[in-house]
Amino acid sequence: MLDNENHPDAKMGVDGNRKSTSLYDMIPAKPQNGKPFGEWNKVKIVVNNGKVEHWQNGVKVVTYTLWDQSWIDLLQKSKFSEAKWPLAYELLKNVGGKTKSGVIGFQDHGDDVWFKNITVKKL
Repeated sequence: MLDNENHPDAKMGVDGNRKSTSLYDMIPAKPQNGKPFGEWNKVKIVVNNGKVEHWQNGVKVVTYTLWDQSWIDLLQKSKFSEAKWPLAYELLKNVGGKTKSGVIGFQDHGDDVWFKNITVKKL
């Protein structure tokens, strides 16, 4: 989640892959249907057996699969590549560890951020 209009990072990357609900620096969310600053977005991320879906305001905007060759390829083309950021690459390549479970993270870029109504469900 990112303020697409006001945060400089949203204007970086390739084809909008740093905008709200994108897989950051890897896959742009399409459509880009985020609400403007000051309004709440409804975001859902579903991870089931390595298949991941990002939803924003009721619309599926990104899909990908963890741990396969396409995941490695995405990492290698991003700022998290083995050459650019080896530690991040190793962590993301093996996200979830041996059990491939249990990873939830929230990230910000040094700005105020607000969340509400967070729910975690086991699938």
